[in-house]
Amino acid sequence: MENRYENDEEGNKFSSENHISSNENREDESTQGAECGSRRPRRFGRGIYDKTDVPIRLLDGFIAGIIIIIVAMVIVFAFFGGYTVSFDTSGGTEIASQKLRYGNLVEMPKEPVRQGYTFEGWYYEGHEDETWDFSVGKVGGDLTLIARWEPAKVTVKFDAGGGTLPDGIEYMEVTYQEAYGELPVPEKEGSRFAGWIYSGEEITPESIVTMPGEHVLTALWE
Repeated sequence: MENRYENDEEGNKFSSENHISSNENREDESTQGAECGSRRPRRFGRGIYDKTDVPIRLLDGFIAGIIIIIVAMVIVFAFFGGYTVSFDTSGGTEIASQKLRYGNLVEMPKEPVRQGYTFEGWYYEGHEDETWDFSVGKVGGDLTLIARWEPAKVTVKFDAGGGTLPDGIEYMEVTYQEAYGELPVPEKEGSRFAGWIYSGEEITPESIVTMPGEHVLTALWE
């Protein structure tokens, strides 16, 4: 009986030692796990990522990239001046475009020139009946201003070639690119009036004014 008791005590002792050793092993594993866990990158799991395991380094890189893009856009915007204001002269002399920031007034350019036409101001598409007012017109985006032209008035003089013009008419005003309209009929003793000519071409009331400036019609007699 004593031997069995001693054996039991030795067995219990042996079992206790095994239990202690097992606990020590588990503590070592826990310590190693904690050390390994401390070396793992922290992860973000809130907000829109509450169901996604996203490394903070990756998230930080994404945010930094967005910031760089925004800064670059601001620099480009400031360097190039924002919005472009272009001028369509509709056949007139060219006008350089302007680079302006949002809310700035458009600078009044030099008036364009177009042969045979009179410049009447600027308008923009959809507002043909309005004239752009440079004292209040501000930039709200890219803009194209279009030149408004009116056909010029042209002075036409008459060379009666020895004849007499009715009522002492010496000249009349016509409109460029429109018909001459009614022309005077001179008289000359012993001759019959055959019409008016300009540069060798006959000019009638239906003829279109193609000369943008002052010119002289000469009487043709028979």
